[in-house]
Amino acid sequence: MREKILVKTFAGLELLLQEELIELGGLNCTILSRAVQCEGDIRFLYRVNYFSRLALRVLLQVKEFVFRNNKEYYDELYNVEVEKFLEPSGTLAISTTMHQSIFKTPLYASLLAKDAFCDRFRHRYDQRPSVDKEQPDVQFHIHIFENKATLFLDSSGDSLHKKGYRVSTHPAALNEVVAAAIIKHTDWKADCDVIDFMCGSATLLIEAAMIALNIPAGFYRQRYGFFSWLTFNQNEWKKVKAEADIKEDVPIDFYGYDISGRYLGMAAKNIEKARLTDFIKLKKQNLIETHPARRPTLIVLNPPYGERLNVDDIGGLYKQIGDTLKKNFSNCTAWIISSDTNALKQIGLHASRKITLFNGALECKLMKFELYEGRKYSAPSHSER
Repeated sequence: MREKILVKTFAGLELLLQEELIELGGLNCTILSRAVQCEGDIRFLYRVNYFSRLALRVLLQVKEFVFRNNKEYYDELYNVEVEKFLEPSGTLAISTTMHQSIFKTPLYASLLAKDAFCDRFRHRYDQRPSVDKEQPDVQFHIHIFENKATLFLDSSGDSLHKKGYRVSTHPAALNEVVAAAIIKHTDWKADCDVIDFMCGSATLLIEAAMIALNIPAGFYRQRYGFFSWLTFNQNEWKKVKAEADIKEDVPIDFYGYDISGRYLGMAAKNIEKARLTDFIKLKKQNLIETHPARRPTLIVLNPPYGERLNVDDIGGLYKQIGDTLKKNFSNCTAWIISSDTNALKQIGLHASRKITLFNGALECKLMKFELYEGRKYSAPSHSER
């Protein structure tokens, strides 16, 4: 049975997500703001949760309706067959987002929906579910625009950026979905080594290795929201997991360097959790000690922005990055993400691509630098500044 499904992501990743959903079998994939709307069966819904590297949440549309007042809103929700998904003794949670609604607050809309669902259970079964905001059996989401409401079931549970391998977190770590998007943007085909010489907790390297080895994004997760639905189909879920074609080895290497032994310790724990110790090599090393690349290499960097880590001379640091790239990485490609556009100019290289991404609330630029052997580099022109 074909269902309407809404897949949420970060601003700027909608096109990448649309391409990914089409590859996963999605039909009628339409880009929205920070989301892609598509259609698919229940196996597709499971597949997106398990395989998508770019999704944050996968929402199953249950009902769409128009209302003029509180009573009509309540009645429409009362008539939803919530017992198909939830036991009378189960737990639920409801969140609401709204724009230009008759309701004063989203909380009121959520409470009215809760009353409608619980009254239906009480009238039919003489029992009602309780509210659990932390880990409910069923999480509902309602979107209201003016007098139109859409009711969704959240099939993901925890946000899908929580992929299950991060056990130790760098204070300025990239979100896992953003890291995967960076690797996707590079058009890297797992055909060359990957280096991150400011690797922090190794998120970029782990995401790259997972892509190279075909490890599903949800491989390390223990739970999804749909596990506790009454409609959960264990056989279909097993079939989806069986679709994974994980490689045992790849003919490339992944290198992570950092000046901080503490952060390298964090990286080592995350890499071990992801079972990638045999693939990702770590070394405590200053930026200026980086050795020349022996063959074409992809460099991915998330240097400090000065937002969550204090750096005395951030412009000098970025100049040092540029100098290191020019000196040691001829015939390589570097991709650097930062929210500090002034510091990026200090790299002293012309960017062949500039992409806007959001790392949490921070608007960042992802910049591509192609490093050709024998090329004379100069500072960016005045127009690029």
